[in-house]
Amino acid sequence: MKRIMNEINIEPTYIGKNEGLVFKVPKELFSMSAGPVEKLDKEVAKEFGKYIRGTFKGFQEARKTKYGNEKNTRTDTTPEFWKEFEKKARSMNVDLIGYTPILENFIFKDLKVYGKNAIVLGMEMKWDKIKTAPSAICEIECFRVYKMLGDITIELTEYLKEKGYKSEAHHPFGGKMLFPPHAVAANLGIKGRNGLVITPEFGPRQRWSMISTDADIPVPIDRDFTALEEFCKTCGACVRNCKGGAAYEEPIEKLPGSGVITHIERAKCIQSLLKNNYCSVCLKICPHSKPKETQ
Repeated sequence: MKRIMNEINIEPTYIGKNEGLVFKVPKELFSMSAGPVEKLDKEVAKEFGKYIRGTFKGFQEARKTKYGNEKNTRTDTTPEFWKEFEKKARSMNVDLIGYTPILENFIFKDLKVYGKNAIVLGMEMKWDKIKTAPSAICEIECFRVYKMLGDITIELTEYLKEKGYKSEAHHPFGGKMLFPPHAVAANLGIKGRNGLVITPEFGPRQRWSMISTDADIPVPIDRDFTALEEFCKTCGACVRNCKGGAAYEEPIEKLPGSGVITHIERAKCIQSLLKNNYCSVCLKICPHSKPKETQ
């Protein structure tokens, strides 16, 4: 009864209206644990199981963070507030932080979002693990970051709520909005040929999460990605080397007029993940994935 009353008292800022965006939890990925885990050392397998369970639990917990916002009406912030917030986030191993107003057209159909602005968070997936793709080692790293970034996103959301700002966590395993357009809008990187965000720091080798909030956000830092964009246009390694044949050479609009451009056929991509030990070749093959000091 209490939760029903809470939901009645919380007015969403947006409700997704885009017919071309329907959210589906990729539950198929959780069935992968039976394969690679059997080949792993017992302790490593145990750790892997912890990451998978933690990811699913975190996804569920993130959806509950809208509660507790009933009295949160504050919006004003200061540069000092965001310096402190970023210091806190980086101390928790967040690598990338950006800001943008919520892009309403990229909210999943019928999902309710609480907060007008977005804090975009990125966490690196380590190269020494990703370079082994396709492999169990790579798979573990992907789920490690899902779990770790998800937990951090929830903690930072609660921090904002305690300060009086209406805020909601959007877990890296699945938020209420598409993360790539928001990461690009926050000037953290560009959209690559296969739809992944490419950053100067890690190429496509990061996971994203978001916090939607009513807190007034800083103006995004202006960054010049011209060289990165030109390189990506002529490269195409991710498309040519896609093991599942899921990456489109010429992206298409999911639903005419929706504005949502599809770079990857989701069904083929998931099948490749299942058949090819979590695949992730697109993360490895991008020339910008390799750390600069090793290039």
